[in-house]
Amino acid sequence: MKNQSMLFFGILFLFSAHLSHAQLVNKTVVKFNLTGVAFKSFAVQYERILTPHSSITVTASTSQDAPLPFKDALMDQFGDNEDARRAIGTTRFTKYNGTIEYRLYLAGHAPTGWYIAPFARYIHMDISQDYTYTPSDGILHRAHLNAKFGAVAGGVMLGHQWMLGKRVALDLWLLGPFYGSQVKADFVGEDPLWPSLKPADVTKLHSDIEGTTLPGYKTTADLPLPIIHAKLVGPYYGVRAFGLAIGYRF
Repeated sequence: MKNQSMLFFGILFLFSAHLSHAQLVNKTVVKFNLTGVAFKSFAVQYERILTPHSSITVTASTSQDAPLPFKDALMDQFGDNEDARRAIGTTRFTKYNGTIEYRLYLAGHAPTGWYIAPFARYIHMDISQDYTYTPSDGILHRAHLNAKFGAVAGGVMLGHQWMLGKRVALDLWLLGPFYGSQVKADFVGEDPLWPSLKPADVTKLHSDIEGTTLPGYKTTADLPLPIIHAKLVGPYYGVRAFGLAIGYRF
């Protein structure tokens, strides 16, 4: 993972060097993502026009101590499972993203019009949540788990950008699926009530954790009590979609 991170930032350095060289002849648009604010995500983007048909963009974004996106919808989905609802309600994450795009403007009027943008993305994320369960004694147990991971991915974005006059830009990130390297997230916490657990309770807890189903991911459990250790392994994938950014061109 360290080598992947070094490769990503090496590419970023090369692009930055190219942009600095082209500064005297190319146009610049600096943008802020408006829609991400609703999810406590803040993103700025730097776009440099290379030719009438192309540009390079570099985007940096962060979410600090944010809840799960679409938390209410997830609550409704797991309405009958109180443990799942508590996990969703207590989950908080802090993440950092870096993204590089090469935009191809189809009509040749960069930075306006429809574009297709192959991109590379790096993410680092810290996650925390309460894992709750009720063993045979009927007492609710609560273990606070923490995890972190990093990953890289590649994808293609479809979008459209408008210029409102000569200076103001509106950039719609319509759809951008991506797929990348394997994620290995180790969730580790401690159960303060562990001495009350019976062997059958520990067996059931192990089974419940490994029975967690997430598309494309595998969950394994290790329970050297009082420590609860759950490992989540699977691909880094997702979609960048329906983002709207406002920018200033100079």
